[in-house]
Amino acid sequence: MFPWILPVILVLVQAACSGPYSTPSVNATGAARPPAVRVKTLEVENIPEVISATGELLAEDEATLRAKVPGRVAKFHVDLGSRVNEGDPIAELEKEDYDLRLRQAEASVEQTRARIGLGPGDADTIDPEKTSIVRQAAASLKEATLMYNNASELFKKGIVSNVDFQRADVALQAAEARRQAAIEEVYRTIAEIRQRRHEAALARQQLSDTVIRAPFRGAITQRIATLGEYLAVNAPAVVLVRWRPLRIRLSVPERQAYKVKAGQRIDLTLAGQAALQPGRVVRISPAIEAQNRSLTVEGEAPNEDGRLRAGSFVEATIVVNPEARGIAVPVSAVLSFAGVDRVFTVSGNSLRDLQVRQGRRLAGERVEIAEGLKPGDRIVLDPSDRFTPGMKVEVADR
Repeated sequence: MFPWILPVILVLVQAACSGPYSTPSVNATGAARPPAVRVKTLEVENIPEVISATGELLAEDEATLRAKVPGRVAKFHVDLGSRVNEGDPIAELEKEDYDLRLRQAEASVEQTRARIGLGPGDADTIDPEKTSIVRQAAASLKEATLMYNNASELFKKGIVSNVDFQRADVALQAAEARRQAAIEEVYRTIAEIRQRRHEAALARQQLSDTVIRAPFRGAITQRIATLGEYLAVNAPAVVLVRWRPLRIRLSVPERQAYKVKAGQRIDLTLAGQAALQPGRVVRISPAIEAQNRSLTVEGEAPNEDGRLRAGSFVEATIVVNPEARGIAVPVSAVLSFAGVDRVFTVSGNSLRDLQVRQGRRLAGERVEIAEGLKPGDRIVLDPSDRFTPGMKVEVADR
């Protein structure tokens, strides 16, 4: 036998005994040492109770801005995606025709005022007795009154005939009628001035309506009209949506609907965004949808940074009990196999295998344990598939 064979065999045996499935380390007495594990003693902590739901984001307000007066588009101030404040100009129509109509209406007002002697700075009200037409009619009445009085005296003395006396009486009545007509004409003119002022105000409003303005703060989602296009009355120009706040519409399962209340916090998750977006419950439907047995809940998202967009699909959690408490463990402490979740706990120096039911994932790579654990249990933080119930271990730290 070759003398070098024995050393080679010893090396191979040592190598075979030092692999991942080798026996535990040996202490000074030659006995195998149990594996060291890290454990954590469980405590009840604050884990808010939530309801998961899906839905979409909707614009709080959406309006198609239309032309109130006809005209050709002279200028556009916005385009797709433009953000505007309330009252900002969106588009302008050609306004020369409306400017001329306003001047014509204002001139008609002054012309009507001049008929009763009102100057540019005078008020629209006037004492009829001070107008020229009433004063002229009053002078004629005074003359007719004088002639009647003279005819009456002469008729009593037999100087004038009855016919002449009757003529004087008729002339007096006619003069009184003319004076009354003059007063009524003044009142009609004052009323006509009001009408002309309303016509001028309408012309002024039409001139103002040549500028299409934003009725609320929002963003342009569609520009329908183009520069130079003639817009008839009620023709669409742009579509404006309010981008903050946004409306959240969610469907909550019927079995959990009774927990939802107005004012509860909503945490939103959107595709492509890691950060949660805040919101709150604002409106709750009074009826359950018969088709899918769900409750429609509407919330409001502030969207101060404008990152949310109307029409987006969202996943949401509604915090129905922020004071709820429960037990959570690191995700790495749970072993899953064939749909069964289990954890190892340490009782004395021995392992126990407990089946658990997981809840929802929490921040910090933790998971809620709905069933299977209780406060005071010491769970193994780094369990191994080779652990078996009753196996002896050493607790490295707590």
